[in-house]
Amino acid sequence: MPEYDTVADLYDLEYDHDYDLPFWLALAQREGGPVIEWGAGTGRIAIPLAKAGFDVTGVEISNPMLGLARKKSKSVRYVLGDMRSAKPDRRYRLAVCAFNSFLCLPSVDDALAFLRNAREHLLPGGLLGIEVSAFTPEELAETSGIPALHHDFTRELPSGRLERFSTSRYDAAAQLLEMRLFYELYGSEGELESKRANDLTIRVTGRDELVLMLRLSGFEVEAIYGGFEGEPFTAGSDHLIALARRA
Repeated sequence: MPEYDTVADLYDLEYDHDYDLPFWLALAQREGGPVIEWGAGTGRIAIPLAKAGFDVTGVEISNPMLGLARKKSKSVRYVLGDMRSAKPDRRYRLAVCAFNSFLCLPSVDDALAFLRNAREHLLPGGLLGIEVSAFTPEELAETSGIPALHHDFTRELPSGRLERFSTSRYDAAAQLLEMRLFYELYGSEGELESKRANDLTIRVTGRDELVLMLRLSGFEVEAIYGGFEGEPFTAGSDHLIALARRA
Protein backbone atom coordinates (compact mmCIF):
# COMPACT_ATOMS: atom_id res chain seq x y z
CA MET A 1 0.00 0.00 0.00
CA PRO A 2 1.39 3.46 -0.88
CA GLU A 3 2.40 5.14 2.35
CA TYR A 4 0.10 8.15 2.01
CA ASP A 5 -3.12 6.28 1.15
CA THR A 6 -4.54 6.34 4.67
CA VAL A 7 -3.78 10.03 5.31
CA ALA A 8 -4.31 11.49 1.83
CA ASP A 9 -7.12 13.71 3.10
CA LEU A 10 -4.71 15.34 5.58
CA TYR A 11 -1.92 15.98 3.07
CA ASP A 12 -2.98 19.48 1.99
CA LEU A 13 -3.50 20.45 5.64
CA GLU A 14 -0.10 19.05 6.58
CA TYR A 15 1.87 20.59 3.69
CA ASP A 16 0.50 24.04 2.90
CA HIS A 17 3.75 25.77 1.86
CA ASP A 18 4.43 27.36 -1.53
CA TYR A 19 7.95 28.79 -1.10
CA ASP A 20 9.31 26.37 -3.72
CA LEU A 21 6.78 27.19 -6.45
CA PRO A 22 8.62 30.25 -7.89
CA PHE A 23 11.70 28.07 -8.46
CA TRP A 24 9.81 25.42 -10.45
CA LEU A 25 7.77 28.00 -12.35
CA ALA A 26 10.94 29.87 -13.35
CA LEU A 27 12.54 26.61 -14.44
CA ALA A 28 9.50 25.75 -16.58
CA GLN A 29 9.55 29.21 -18.15
CA ARG A 30 13.21 28.74 -19.02
CA GLU A 31 12.94 25.18 -20.34
CA GLY A 32 9.43 25.22 -21.81
CA GLY A 33 6.89 22.42 -21.82
CA PRO A 34 5.61 19.85 -21.77
CA VAL A 35 6.36 19.21 -18.08
CA ILE A 36 6.07 16.03 -16.03
CA GLU A 37 6.05 15.80 -12.24
CA TRP A 38 7.08 12.45 -10.79
CA GLY A 39 5.38 11.93 -7.43
CA ALA A 40 2.75 14.62 -7.96
CA GLY A 41 0.76 13.96 -4.80
CA THR A 42 -2.39 16.10 -4.68
CA GLY A 43 -1.06 18.50 -7.32
CA ARG A 44 0.57 21.12 -5.09
CA ILE A 45 3.20 21.84 -7.78
CA ALA A 46 1.61 20.38 -10.92
CA ILE A 47 -1.57 22.47 -10.71
CA PRO A 48 0.18 25.88 -10.46
CA LEU A 49 2.40 24.87 -13.40
CA ALA A 50 -0.71 24.06 -15.43
CA LYS A 51 -2.37 27.32 -14.37
CA ALA A 52 0.72 29.14 -15.67
CA GLY A 53 -0.06 27.72 -19.12
CA PHE A 54 2.16 24.64 -19.26
CA ASP A 55 1.13 21.23 -20.55
CA VAL A 56 1.59 19.15 -17.37
CA THR A 57 1.48 15.43 -16.59
CA GLY A 58 1.47 14.26 -12.98
CA VAL A 59 2.49 10.72 -12.04
CA GLU A 60 1.42 9.47 -8.60
CA ILE A 61 1.29 6.00 -7.05
CA SER A 62 -1.42 6.76 -4.48
CA ASN A 63 -4.94 6.54 -5.89
CA PRO A 64 -6.50 8.55 -3.02
CA MET A 65 -3.93 11.33 -3.53
CA LEU A 66 -4.62 11.35 -7.26
CA GLY A 67 -8.35 11.48 -6.61
CA LEU A 68 -7.91 14.64 -4.56
CA ALA A 69 -5.70 16.17 -7.26
CA ARG A 70 -8.32 15.50 -9.93
CA LYS A 71 -11.00 17.19 -7.79
CA LYS A 72 -8.82 20.28 -7.40
CA SER A 73 -8.05 20.72 -11.11
CA LYS A 74 -8.85 19.17 -14.47
CA SER A 75 -5.98 21.00 -16.17
CA VAL A 76 -3.33 18.36 -15.37
CA ARG A 77 -3.09 14.99 -17.10
CA TYR A 78 -2.74 12.49 -14.26
CA VAL A 79 -1.22 9.03 -14.49
CA LEU A 80 -1.66 6.48 -11.70
CA GLY A 81 1.58 4.56 -11.46
CA ASP A 82 4.94 3.85 -9.87
CA MET A 83 7.56 6.37 -10.96
CA ARG A 84 10.08 3.57 -11.40
CA SER A 85 8.02 2.04 -14.20
CA ALA A 86 5.13 4.31 -15.25
CA LYS A 87 4.92 4.95 -18.99
CA PRO A 88 3.07 8.20 -19.82
CA ASP A 89 3.67 7.52 -23.55
CA ARG A 90 5.24 10.86 -24.40
CA ARG A 91 8.42 12.84 -23.79
CA TYR A 92 8.96 16.08 -21.91
CA ARG A 93 11.27 19.09 -21.86
CA LEU A 94 11.22 19.33 -18.07
CA ALA A 95 10.79 16.70 -15.36
CA VAL A 96 10.25 17.62 -11.71
CA CYS A 97 10.74 15.29 -8.74
CA ALA A 98 10.25 17.53 -5.72
CA PHE A 99 9.63 17.54 -1.99
CA ASN A 100 11.32 14.24 -1.10
CA SER A 101 9.49 12.07 -3.64
CA PHE A 102 12.94 10.80 -4.64
CA LEU A 103 13.68 9.77 -1.04
CA CYS A 104 10.62 7.49 -1.02
CA LEU A 105 12.59 5.11 -3.26
CA PRO A 106 13.87 2.56 -0.73
CA SER A 107 17.15 1.45 -2.36
CA VAL A 108 19.84 2.44 -4.84
CA ASP A 109 18.37 0.02 -7.37
CA ASP A 110 14.97 1.67 -7.02
CA ALA A 111 16.50 5.13 -7.40
CA LEU A 112 18.38 4.07 -10.54
CA ALA A 113 15.23 2.48 -11.97
CA PHE A 114 13.40 5.78 -11.54
CA LEU A 115 16.24 7.87 -13.00
CA ARG A 116 16.47 5.64 -16.07
CA ASN A 117 12.70 5.78 -16.52
CA ALA A 118 12.73 9.57 -16.12
CA ARG A 119 15.49 9.83 -18.71
CA GLU A 120 13.50 7.75 -21.20
CA HIS A 121 10.66 10.24 -20.89
CA LEU A 122 12.76 13.33 -21.55
CA LEU A 123 13.36 14.83 -24.96
CA PRO A 124 17.03 15.03 -26.01
CA GLY A 125 18.55 17.76 -23.88
CA GLY A 126 15.57 17.69 -21.50
CA LEU A 127 16.09 18.69 -17.86
CA LEU A 128 15.36 16.79 -14.66
CA GLY A 129 15.07 18.67 -11.36
CA ILE A 130 15.24 16.77 -8.07
CA GLU A 131 14.75 18.35 -4.64
CA VAL A 132 15.20 16.53 -1.34
CA SER A 133 15.78 17.43 2.28
CA ALA A 134 19.40 17.72 3.36
CA PHE A 135 20.14 16.08 6.70
CA THR A 136 23.17 16.81 8.85
CA PRO A 137 25.02 13.99 10.65
CA GLU A 138 23.95 15.57 13.93
CA GLU A 139 20.26 15.42 12.97
CA LEU A 140 20.53 11.78 11.97
CA ALA A 141 22.51 10.89 15.10
CA GLU A 142 19.64 12.20 17.23
CA THR A 143 17.34 9.56 15.72
CA SER A 144 19.72 6.59 15.93
CA GLY A 145 18.82 5.61 19.50
CA ILE A 146 15.53 4.96 21.26
CA PRO A 147 12.79 6.88 19.40
CA ALA A 148 11.40 9.88 21.29
CA LEU A 149 8.03 11.49 20.66
CA HIS A 150 8.24 14.99 19.15
CA HIS A 151 5.56 17.59 18.49
CA ASP A 152 6.11 18.58 14.85
CA PHE A 153 3.55 21.32 14.27
CA THR A 154 0.10 22.77 14.81
CA ARG A 155 -1.99 23.77 11.79
CA GLU A 156 -4.81 26.17 12.51
CA LEU A 157 -7.81 25.33 10.31
CA PRO A 158 -11.05 27.21 9.54
CA SER A 159 -12.95 24.64 11.60
CA GLY A 160 -10.36 23.55 14.16
CA ARG A 161 -6.73 22.49 14.14
CA LEU A 162 -4.40 19.66 13.17
CA GLU A 163 -1.62 18.48 15.47
CA ARG A 164 1.20 16.19 14.35
CA PHE A 165 3.59 14.23 16.51
CA SER A 166 6.25 11.78 15.39
CA THR A 167 8.93 9.32 16.34
CA SER A 168 11.95 8.68 14.11
CA ARG A 169 14.69 6.09 13.89
CA TYR A 170 17.63 6.20 11.48
CA ASP A 171 19.32 3.02 10.27
CA ALA A 172 22.73 4.28 9.19
CA ALA A 173 23.68 1.02 7.45
CA ALA A 174 20.64 1.07 5.16
CA GLN A 175 20.36 4.91 5.12
CA LEU A 176 16.68 4.50 6.00
CA LEU A 177 14.85 6.99 8.20
CA GLU A 178 11.77 5.28 9.62
CA MET A 179 9.07 7.59 10.93
CA ARG A 180 5.78 6.98 12.67
CA LEU A 181 3.50 10.00 12.35
CA PHE A 182 0.59 10.65 14.72
CA TYR A 183 -2.25 12.97 13.70
CA GLU A 184 -4.87 14.56 15.96
CA LEU A 185 -7.71 16.50 14.33
CA TYR A 186 -9.66 18.88 16.60
CA GLY A 187 -12.97 20.63 15.94
CA SER A 188 -13.86 24.30 16.31
CA GLU A 189 -14.67 23.87 20.02
CA GLY A 190 -11.37 22.12 20.73
CA GLU A 191 -12.90 18.66 20.82
CA LEU A 192 -10.81 15.76 19.53
CA GLU A 193 -12.50 14.45 16.36
CA SER A 194 -10.06 11.80 15.18
CA LYS A 195 -6.63 10.28 15.75
CA ARG A 196 -4.54 8.46 13.17
CA ALA A 197 -1.06 7.02 12.81
CA ASN A 198 0.94 6.48 9.64
CA ASP A 199 4.32 4.89 8.93
CA LEU A 200 6.68 6.56 6.47
CA THR A 201 10.19 5.46 5.48
CA ILE A 202 12.59 7.52 3.38
CA ARG A 203 16.12 6.76 2.21
CA VAL A 204 18.53 9.58 3.01
CA THR A 205 20.65 10.55 0.00
CA GLY A 206 23.65 12.87 -0.01
CA ARG A 207 24.96 15.18 -2.73
CA ASP A 208 27.74 13.00 -4.10
CA GLU A 209 25.61 9.85 -4.13
CA LEU A 210 22.88 11.69 -6.02
CA VAL A 211 25.36 13.10 -8.53
CA LEU A 212 26.85 9.63 -9.12
CA MET A 213 23.43 8.02 -9.63
CA LEU A 214 22.47 10.73 -12.13
CA ARG A 215 25.68 10.17 -14.11
CA LEU A 216 25.19 6.39 -14.08
CA SER A 217 21.69 6.93 -15.46
CA GLY A 218 22.78 8.98 -18.46
CA PHE A 219 22.50 12.54 -17.14
CA GLU A 220 24.92 15.43 -17.12
CA VAL A 221 24.65 17.32 -13.83
CA GLU A 222 24.19 20.99 -14.59
CA ALA A 223 23.81 22.54 -11.14
CA ILE A 224 23.60 21.70 -7.45
CA TYR A 225 21.86 24.15 -5.13
CA GLY A 226 21.26 24.34 -1.41
CA GLY A 227 18.03 26.34 -1.68
CA PHE A 228 15.38 27.78 -3.95
CA GLU A 229 17.23 31.06 -4.48
CA GLY A 230 20.11 29.22 -6.15
CA GLU A 231 22.28 29.23 -3.02
CA PRO A 232 25.40 27.03 -3.01
CA PHE A 233 24.98 23.69 -1.30
CA THR A 234 26.79 23.67 2.05
CA ALA A 235 26.92 21.59 5.21
CA GLY A 236 24.19 23.82 6.65
CA SER A 237 21.77 23.63 3.72
CA ASP A 238 18.22 22.47 4.41
CA HIS A 239 17.63 21.45 0.80
CA LEU A 240 19.55 19.59 -1.87
CA ILE A 241 18.50 20.48 -5.42
CA ALA A 242 20.04 18.85 -8.48
CA LEU A 243 19.45 19.90 -12.07
CA ALA A 244 20.60 17.34 -14.62
CA ARG A 245 20.21 17.25 -18.39
CA ARG A 246 19.64 14.16 -20.50
CA ALA A 247 22.98 13.45 -22.13
